[in-house]
Amino acid sequence: MLKKKCLNCSRNPKPFSPLFFLKKFISNEKLIPKILIAPVIIILFGVTIFPLIFAYYMSVHKMTIVNFWHPEFSGIGNYLEIIFGADFWYSLRFSILFMIIVTTIELFLGLFMAIYFDRPIRGKRFIISFILIPLGIAPALFGIMMKLMLNEFVGIVPFILRQLGITFHFFKDFASSLITLIWVDVIQWTPFVFIVLYAAVQALPKEPMEAAIVDGASKWQLFRYITLPMLKRTLIVILVFRIMDALKTFDTIYVMTGGGPGISTTTLSVYIFKLALIRGDFGLAAAATILFLYLATIVISFALKYMRREKVI
Repeated sequence: MLKKKCLNCSRNPKPFSPLFFLKKFISNEKLIPKILIAPVIIILFGVTIFPLIFAYYMSVHKMTIVNFWHPEFSGIGNYLEIIFGADFWYSLRFSILFMIIVTTIELFLGLFMAIYFDRPIRGKRFIISFILIPLGIAPALFGIMMKLMLNEFVGIVPFILRQLGITFHFFKDFASSLITLIWVDVIQWTPFVFIVLYAAVQALPKEPMEAAIVDGASKWQLFRYITLPMLKRTLIVILVFRIMDALKTFDTIYVMTGGGPGISTTTLSVYIFKLALIRGDFGLAAAATILFLYLATIVISFALKYMRREKVI
């Protein structure tokens, strides 16, 4: 009797007992979706919302390694120091310059390669696989590999150039460092542009091209008036992705030049990293990060507006 009574108690828990409230809570169909999505919201808050709130908190405090747990409130002092500092604007100008150059080269080179490989070529699969190798290497590791290859004393590239009677120092000054960084970025990220455009070219309808060939169109006319307009949306998407990615470049530049010589190749990401983890001023780093976030948001908003106007999204 006692065992049977206990079983009945478990099936019909007493009112106001924990089991009663748990059963009522779970049986509510409106709450089930909220229960299922709660872990995702908690994770999102932990990795996105909380760091953003804490960044705003740090940006209005004089927070360094010394007084990290007891920072002094500074208001907009950190923002004013960043805005009126020359290093921030120089790193911003260099970031924009680097972004414009590498994005332009990669877009044109990737488009040329996609059009070139859209034909029967012996060993095409092997060649494309070889081209995609840099894309599968982590940017920091790729930067270290290229730095060793371009090293003046032990690098294989300077050795080959010396055998040909050519002397070139890849990290001697700003001009040589910029050319080297552009070259490395182009080698790594042109395959991304190429493979996306190659897939888009393969998916283009053949009927308009065949009709144009019948009408006597040249190869340049086929490309200018048929292929390029049909690739316009894909080109816009790739351009937006590469602009956002190139604007925040950090790992390759940091492992190759460290932002030098001096601060000549310092991007905004490298500048913020040095403020936080080398200078130890987390307040200034947070303020620079917030300003960088607003600038990136402006760029992205214009890009999205253009994409909507062109009916890409």
